[in-house]
Amino acid sequence: MNGKSAAGIRAIGLILICLCLGIAPAVASGPERPAEVSDFVLDDLDGNPVRLSDFRGRAVLINFWATWCGPCVEELPTLEGLRRHFQDRPFSVIAINLGEDAQTVRDFLDTNALKLNMILLIDEGGTVAETYCVRGLPATLLIDRDGRVVFGGVGQRDWNSPEVHAEILPVLE
Repeated sequence: MNGKSAAGIRAIGLILICLCLGIAPAVASGPERPAEVSDFVLDDLDGNPVRLSDFRGRAVLINFWATWCGPCVEELPTLEGLRRHFQDRPFSVIAINLGEDAQTVRDFLDTNALKLNMILLIDEGGTVAETYCVRGLPATLLIDRDGRVVFGGVGQRDWNSPEVHAEILPVLE
């Protein structure tokens, strides 16, 4: 396979990944412009509706998780650490629980003595996860201040690591 064919296949693969995440690629503006993320409304643990578009002007890290997902649970404290690390910046961390009700999540947090000040939302029916084609947990999106996806991935990360902080910092500036 020549270099042009391999590059073309990689480009098509990236576009398919973007489409599967529920985002439309900004083809007309070129590859340097990330795609915009779809808006959603979900309830927090107290039943208050939260809209993603309310965070326009802030970078947002969205993490899909579940109480039964071991890597997700291990990752939660590092997400809270990331939130604290950038708390004086225009940055929010939103953890979206997939497939469980608010009481189940509250009980889980209490039982495990998890004190999380990040935004916790409930996607009990999985509609938002389906919109973003979440196929594995934990799944994460990093959205810039203009509502464009700059990172998407599946799998556990240490959100407290200096390398991750260095990756996120340019999105905040």
